[in-house]
Formats: sequence, structure tokens, C-alpha cells
Amino acid sequence: MEGRLRLWLVAGLAAVVLPSVGCKFFQKDETTLPNATMPMGNQQANSGGWFGGNKKPAYGPVQEQIPVRVAGEKKEFKADTYSAFADAELEMAYDENARPDADRDSLIDVSRRKFQEALKRDPKSKSALLGLGKLYTWAGDRDRAMQAYSEAQKAHPTDKDVAWSISRSCVKFEDWTGAAQACDAALKIDPENRTYMKAKGYFLARQEKWDAAFDTLLNVMSESEARTFLGRTLVGVGRTQDGLAQLQMAVKANPNNEIAQNLVAQITEASTPATTNPDVQLTGGTR
Repeated sequence: MEGRLRLWLVAGLAAVVLPSVGCKFFQKDETTLPNATMPMGNQQANSGGWFGGNKKPAYGPVQEQIPVRVAGEKKEFKADTYSAFADAELEMAYDENARPDADRDSLIDVSRRKFQEALKRDPKSKSALLGLGKLYTWAGDRDRAMQAYSEAQKAHPTDKDVAWSISRSCVKFEDWTGAAQACDAALKIDPENRTYMKAKGYFLARQEKWDAAFDTLLNVMSESEARTFLGRTLVGVGRTQDGLAQLQMAVKANPNNEIAQNLVAQITEASTPATTNPDVQLTGGTR
């Protein structure tokens, strides 16, 4: 039961830490961000695939979709147009219910060529550079991903979206130090961004910098909420007793914290040995 509880705890943190970016980005390799379903909002997870629901759509051979120009039109398509087509191909490639592996590789190549075509038109295209970074991240190619993001950062040094994208990519590769540093860069541009702050707190926790993580979370959470967050993170990484201690302190800080109360009860129940024979006393004798 404890194993199932740990999975449930870890599974709920991302919806609160990164509610505005879409957890889909991190699900390409099932990397889990803090799934801290905190006592601070709607905790019901959304479900459904890219097409909506579980129905497997019909598909045909992969065909490269190239923007079509109107006859007689001389204007070249902009970089963002190619990036939009490339991103659509990339999303389709990683829709697990839509394509077999062979088609996935073809779609990835189609997407990559479109992003590269966009960069021919505008070498500093933010959408194309971030798109390539995402493509290589999803494909597990860290070196090329970071190269693309580095170019994006050079071209757009004050753009918070670029710094945040780097942080998201670091999560894929479980580079928690890099993810926290990228969060710092994003927070320099947007210091009051609650999503960035929560994510930084989690990344610090994953580095086992618990005090720094707690102090960071206090910028956007109450003490009880922050301790609940840390408690769930600790349980998720296997430190159940430490997590339980944080959850108990969360309840002490706010006796109305029902999430912390329920978690304390579940962890306590999961760690309590069941008595199979009510006639057997603790000393081993019988009545």
C-alpha cells in the first residue's frame, strides 16, 4: 500500500507547480514534476488525450504539410508560419494513441526540417529555436536541445519564456540544479511569477536543499501549504518518515488543512502492521 501511496503523492504535484505550462511537456518520458496537489485550489486532475478521450483515431501515411502559397503571391512565408506547422507535426508525433513508432520518426524529421526552414528565414526566430529545443528534449538529445536553447537565450536574453523553457528541458533530464538556475533567470525577469517560484522550490527540494526550498515556497504559500508540499515531495522520493513529520507540522500550523490531515492518516495506516488474529496479544500469547 505504501508504494501505491507514494505513486499517488508524486503523481499530483505537477498540476500545482506548473499549472500554466501544461504537464504534457514533461510526460514525454514520464518524468514527474512535483505533483503537489496543495490545499490552494482545484485539485481535480484533467484527463484525456491529445485528440480528447481514449478513442484511437484513424491515420494514413505521413505526409509533409508545407504551407501553400496563393497563385501569383510573391510574399515569402514567415518563420512563425513554418514553426507553427512544425509544432503541430511534433505534437502528432508524440501522441501515443495516434501513430506507430515508424510514423513517429517520420513526423519528427518533418517537424525538424520545418523548424530549420524557419531559421533560414529568421535565424533569431524565438518560436523556431524554442521549437527545436523542445523537439530535441522530447527525443532525449540533451546536447542539441541545450544548443538550441542557448541560441534562443543569446537572441532573446530578457525573454522569460526562453528561461522557463530551459528549466522545463532540464526537468526532462533530471538536472535539478540547471532547472533551478533557469528558474532564477526567469524570476529576474518576472519576480512575482508564482509558477516559477513554486517550481524553484521543488527543484531545490530535489537537490535536498530543504531549508532553501521551504524559504522559497513561503514566498507564494502559507507555512502549512509549504510543509504539505515538502512532505509530499519527501514521501515521493522515499523519505516517508521525514515527509510524515513535515505533514504533521503542516497540520499543527493549520488544523484545517484537510489534505495534510488525510495524508498523515493514510501514511500512518500504510505503515501500521495489520493484526490478522484479534485473539493474539502483542506479547504473542493468546487470551
